Amino acid sequence: MKEIEIVKKMIEENQFEADVFLSILRSFGEDIALIPLLLLKRQKIIRSRINDKKDLFYEVSDLSYPPSHCVTRTDRASLKGHPMFYASVFTKDAEKTGAIPRIISAMETLNILKEVHTYQHYIFTQSVWRVKEDIHLFSFPISENYKRACSELSMFREGWETYCKDNYSKNSIEFFSFIGDLMATPGSSCIYEVTATCVDFIIRNFNFEGIVYPSVPTEGEGLNICLTPKVVDMKINFEGAVAETVIRNDMESTIESFAHAQMISPTSFNWKVTEYGKRLMEMTGGYPPFKENDEVILAPAYRMK
Repeated sequence: MKEIEIVKKMIEENQFEADVFLSILRSFGEDIALIPLLLLKRQKIIRSRINDKKDLFYEVSDLSYPPSHCVTRTDRASLKGHPMFYASVFTKDAEKTGAIPRIISAMETLNILKEVHTYQHYIFTQSVWRVKEDIHLFSFPISENYKRACSELSMFREGWETYCKDNYSKNSIEFFSFIGDLMATPGSSCIYEVTATCVDFIIRNFNFEGIVYPSVPTEGEGLNICLTPKVVDMKINFEGAVAETVIRNDMESTIESFAHAQMISPTSFNWKVTEYGKRLMEMTGGYPPFKENDEVILAPAYRMK
């Protein structure tokens, strides 16, 4: 297909031509092959953020989408300078154990969990949010390249075959299935330009509020979402957060909670320090820098390989 060959050439040469690509998208008109989905009211979602400055967060806004000036690169589903809210969904499989959603979210954010023969440690914060009104999302046709696909992907494929596929032309299905395959591909700068531009185009022109796509680091074992700031402000609520350390030692990672958020106003919180957090401060001479009114409680740890 000519349009696919044009995009493949951009990727091979690492030269993204936005005008050319947008012209291809516009040429399909209303014939955009995708799967419409709903993120239902009361669904839980989890989001991870690295504590880059090694300070703790104390505002809900710090755990939400970033301000525009902080979006300095294009990612899988978002363009440079355009804030979006990345998170992971609690899938049916993940609901069977509380650790899995946390691990999937962490793997999307922490590159050290994918590295081997290394010893590193980071502080990061995971926050839980809950949908208060149904959110209209879409997915590209699901790639066959996910080796550990969660059960929801089978449901998406079944819905695609039964309800969606016959509504689109052969060319549209071929092209947007190709984009779906790119969403399953470990990223390069040009691939991200292609996928993020396509996501942005569909959201802006077809009244969607975000995208659903399988987790690439976990080979489809989890589901990610990317939401617009408007829908975050209007349709989801912050429910809590936990501050954690991650230690990567060769092939094994240890993630331990050292503090839990405790709300002190609708927009801010302090921290209840875990027993591990107390030991951490003793070992590091007062790091992380908790505030005086943070309390000590107990919390579990979990390991992953």
